[in-house]
Amino acid sequence: MRINKSDFTWPPCKAWTSRDPINGFRHFVAINYGGKEKFRWVHMVSVLNGEIRFNILWQEMLNSRKWTIGWLRVPKTDSIALPSKRSNNKFLKNSSSRICLHPSLDSGLIIPLESTNYRGWF
Repeated sequence: MRINKSDFTWPPCKAWTSRDPINGFRHFVAINYGGKEKFRWVHMVSVLNGEIRFNILWQEMLNSRKWTIGWLRVPKTDSIALPSKRSNNKFLKNSSSRICLHPSLDSGLIIPLESTNYRGWF
C-alpha cells in the first residue's frame, strides 16, 4: 500500500505502524491529539501493551521512513522481543507521567457513544 503525503490528514487516523520497534512493539493506536500547526502532538499507545505509551509530534509521524498509516504485517523476526524494564527509548523516557490516557471525543472508544463523527482507523 503506497501512502501519499495527502493521506496524512489532521486529525490523525487511529491505527499506526512504526517502521522500527519501540520498546519491542510496532503497532500503535493514536488515542488523543492536540496542538496547532508545527506544535501538533499525538498520544500513542501500543496495541499489545497499554503500558507502552508516549507523546510524539505530528511532524515526526509524517516521516514515512518512521511511520505508516494502518497496521502492517511484520516479519516474525521483527516480532516482540521482551524489553528490559529500563528502556533507553527516547519516546518512553519520562513520558508516561505526561500521557493523557483518555481518548479523544472523536475516537469512537468512549462508552456510551456520544457522537456519530469518528476518526477512521486508517
